[in-house]
Amino acid sequence: MGLPREFVVFDTETTGMPPGARLVEIGALKVRGQHVVDRFEALVYPECPIPPAVIRIHGIQDRDVNDAETAETVLPAFLKWVGKAPLVGHNVRFDATMLAAEAARYGVSLSDNATLCTLKASRRLLKRRSHALQTLVEELGLPAAAHHRALADAEHTLNLMFKMEMMFGKEFRTSSMSTGIALNAHTLEPPAAGPQTDILQQAISQGIPVQITYRLRAGNVFRTLVSPRLLYRSSRQSWMEALCHEAGFYKSYRLDRVLGVQAEPDAPPASPRRIRAI
Repeated sequence: MGLPREFVVFDTETTGMPPGARLVEIGALKVRGQHVVDRFEALVYPECPIPPAVIRIHGIQDRDVNDAETAETVLPAFLKWVGKAPLVGHNVRFDATMLAAEAARYGVSLSDNATLCTLKASRRLLKRRSHALQTLVEELGLPAAAHHRALADAEHTLNLMFKMEMMFGKEFRTSSMSTGIALNAHTLEPPAAGPQTDILQQAISQGIPVQITYRLRAGNVFRTLVSPRLLYRSSRQSWMEALCHEAGFYKSYRLDRVLGVQAEPDAPPASPRRIRAI
């Protein structure tokens, strides 16, 4: 089977690695045959500061996203725009996991779009030392443009697809890009059971703030008021994402460092504050 008649090539820029990272940009191309028929591009407010190390990669700063909508608005708009089309990405697992994590935060349903990966096809067909998108663009003589912005990298990915199709003809099949995983199968792994997990899950379902006693990596212990939103497991650790009432933005906390939890149903409600644009 050849390439699907219509598909969407997309890329994301983030605050770090999924699933704990947040979206800061989505860029996508809707392709019919050999032609781009539509484009989608949106900055996303991540509800937390963007780490300086990540800013050095994609160049997106807090001030750039301060007035953007959150993924609660952007993600449903993007999914509606995509429809049922297959989703193509370079290392699509990364981008699909980002979408799944944001969907879990806001209760957004994902559909069963097929996910296709040019990184997988590149490794199978090109057999080069490096399969980084920027390296492939340079070595294959693909059109030069900026890198590490979502729409630009979506364009690079599409050019790579067409190049591999031209180079390998019948060898290049959708199966060479297929991950075998539908978009809605990229679900978050639940946290490991622990003494605090049930209390935190109940606080999430009831929308109740909690006072946690937390131990930092250095060993310091402190208490703080948070509103939990998401529990998940990643890199063999269980995590809680919660709104820190004092800081006014969302933070991630390792559950094995949560020493105590106390529900605070009478605490005043809190909502995330916009990061001050500098």
